[in-house]
Amino acid sequence: MESTDWTHWPAAPDMLRGLCCGTGVITVDLLLGTAGETVTFKTSLKPTAEQFLAVTWSINGSNIITSTSADVIGEDYKNRIHLDKSTGSLQLTHLTERDSGEYELIIIPYGAGQIQGAAKLEVYFRVPRPTMACPTAKLIEDRNSIELTCNVDGSVSSRMWTKDGTHLVSGDRYKFHDGGRVLSISPVKRTDTGQFLCNVSNPISFETTLCSLTVNYGPDKPTISQFPAAVEEEEMVTLTCSADSFPKAIFTWIFKDRKTYGPLYHLQQLEEHHLGRYTCTARNAVSGQEASEVHTLSDTSTPISGSMYVMVGSVLTLVGLRLV
Repeated sequence: MESTDWTHWPAAPDMLRGLCCGTGVITVDLLLGTAGETVTFKTSLKPTAEQFLAVTWSINGSNIITSTSADVIGEDYKNRIHLDKSTGSLQLTHLTERDSGEYELIIIPYGAGQIQGAAKLEVYFRVPRPTMACPTAKLIEDRNSIELTCNVDGSVSSRMWTKDGTHLVSGDRYKFHDGGRVLSISPVKRTDTGQFLCNVSNPISFETTLCSLTVNYGPDKPTISQFPAAVEEEEMVTLTCSADSFPKAIFTWIFKDRKTYGPLYHLQQLEEHHLGRYTCTARNAVSGQEASEVHTLSDTSTPISGSMYVMVGSVLTLVGLRLV
């Protein structure tokens, strides 16, 4: 066959000037595709009235389409590609993971040198929603340890755990196992109450599942307050017992072998036999734990002692004598 004399071809159109060997020809170097969907390899070439002499797309060295006066299409690409013969752009539909690879474009235009471009395509399935089983037993602070497992069918690029929106990292009580699939918490604390989220992702999608934890704790040591703080006989007084606990603590008062229930101990009128030590015990019905505190109730008035009576009487006698 007689060789073509390229020197007699027309000058290259403006839109082809400076384009060679892939520089700016394919607009994106890396494309991410979703299995079952469509992706388009766009070129930076503008349409011209005159078609190219030849356009070839290949993947990993295998022909996808070669378009000259006729089209030669690879067996795996029939009915799922569309070639824009005026720009060289290629659309690929019904993507599968087998479509991942290195794509090469070769264009032979009229009156100009060969144009080449390359791009990489990575095809991913959308990640399915993961599953996570929450503990069914009641959790008690410092008594239980748990493992949360984030399961997902298929491969994922990453897993990320959060607690109430805060990213979790491995630490004293939090440990990650099996590539981040398992989160162990040992022991559980009251601060672990809340929502734990597991986020799985790949470059094109992400899904999340959650587990809501409730940690029972307490009671902490009770606090007893008295109102009014200073009280005298025949006045009203109320003692209040409180303790941090979940669920809320049940309170019991003991005074001189007498037992009463509830956070308040109320005396309508303070009398001498009411004075003494009051013990408040807080109990958590779930954990079975108890904590107690003692409060001494006393008459804050200052009684006059016997010696004081004598002194006051002597003073009054002297005053009386001076007045006579």
